[in-house]
Amino acid sequence: MRAALLVIAALLLPVVIAGCAERRELPPAPRVATIVQDDAELLHRSPQQIASTLDDLRDLGVDWVRVTAGWSAIAPAPTAVRRPQFDATDPGAYPPGAWSALDRAVQMAADRGLRVSIDIAFWAPRWAVGRAGSRPERERDSIDVSDFADFSEAVASRYPQAVAFTVWNEPNHPAFMQPQWEHANGTWRAASPHRYRAMVQAAVPRIKAAAPRALVLIGATSSTGSAAGDRRTAGMAPLTFLREMACVDKRLRPLDRAECRSFQPLPGDGWSHHPYSTNLTPSERDPHAANARMGDLGRLTSLLARLRAIGRTRTDLPLYLTEYGYQTNPPDPTSRTSLAEQARWLPEAEQIARRQATVRGVSQFLVRDLPQRTGEDLRSRWGDYQSGLRFADGRPKPAHAAYALALVARRADARHVAFWGLVRPGTGARDARISVLEPDATWRSLAQLRTRPDGTFSVKIAINPSRTFRLQSGSRTGSALKGAR
Repeated sequence: MRAALLVIAALLLPVVIAGCAERRELPPAPRVATIVQDDAELLHRSPQQIASTLDDLRDLGVDWVRVTAGWSAIAPAPTAVRRPQFDATDPGAYPPGAWSALDRAVQMAADRGLRVSIDIAFWAPRWAVGRAGSRPERERDSIDVSDFADFSEAVASRYPQAVAFTVWNEPNHPAFMQPQWEHANGTWRAASPHRYRAMVQAAVPRIKAAAPRALVLIGATSSTGSAAGDRRTAGMAPLTFLREMACVDKRLRPLDRAECRSFQPLPGDGWSHHPYSTNLTPSERDPHAANARMGDLGRLTSLLARLRAIGRTRTDLPLYLTEYGYQTNPPDPTSRTSLAEQARWLPEAEQIARRQATVRGVSQFLVRDLPQRTGEDLRSRWGDYQSGLRFADGRPKPAHAAYALALVARRADARHVAFWGLVRPGTGARDARISVLEPDATWRSLAQLRTRPDGTFSVKIAINPSRTFRLQSGSRTGSALKGAR
């Protein structure tokens, strides 16, 4: 999310197309996809580093990699006020090299049997926004729906093999769409959901026609915001945003607004969401009922089901959690999440997500921490995500091992621990072993397991909950887990 803001300028740099390795067949699609995003690593590094990152992701058991088709980075004359004359639906009409970074990532991922999900996203070129009196500070306002649909068609035509396309990124966040709210008749009312709905209604059929086998995801909502605006740039709570987009009020009654008079059910194959917990544990709930962090997924899945029941969506919209992570200290001294907590909380978040029957994807953001920025203020130097599975220099954090072999330990009672786990690499049922650390620093096997076909398992074992545990599968060992919670 925010880390992506740093790398948009790098999209304009020329890249070299990498040589292709022997292409691997795509594995069967899992019920719940493991998704990882890191535009910096997958779009803006050397071919050798991108190959190394993709090899790492493949070995961790990742199914999809998520990358961004940045409109203003790919389009011609992105800073011009007047639209250049070109066929925006034809990917061949874009500037030479405009697609090179995406071409390379898509091909190199396919070579390793990884599917690619593409965000058709920020930001709009200046000529596609605020045509009347456009000002630089308002370049995220009033995106031209027709221009966006043209670009969406071009992206889908270029990459029809993609597993999914997502329409924009976090439209309920002011960094990606403004205004969020507008003042009319003495009150603030939602603006961004209605502008975004127009973009979705225009773009989805164009994407579907160009890439009929791909999923089209809508939403990509941020986890928190305001349920009642007080200024045009206040972020909007995701459930408020979804209801407004569906043109219903809190009681799901139709809204009496001009923008809703020609309402058509929302299209798409799934709802994308970014359920960041920030400094909360994954299970902690947000006190504001319109927010949807990881611990609040039931709020969102319930609303989606109710909207389908009253005909506000064309089909059922399963939930794809396309962004999530924990920024750690170290390296960021302003973060309250330790390395051990990151390694514990990512598996706990995975378990919570998979408990929701309609969840079809769970994501990690990022692969590698972004390097420290220069600046006098401490927070300005660490203002972007250090949520990687690796440090900026490539060293693995404990979460790297925990990501491949996720283990959750819950205190069942004073003498028993309920374990849940996920062996991510592999397909079908997999072998696993839970071990306990002995006082002499050796590990003793507690249980030999065979996972379910999706790689998960659940087992209750008689053991002191205060002990330290770990999960193993084959030659791979997960992160040590100190004590059951």
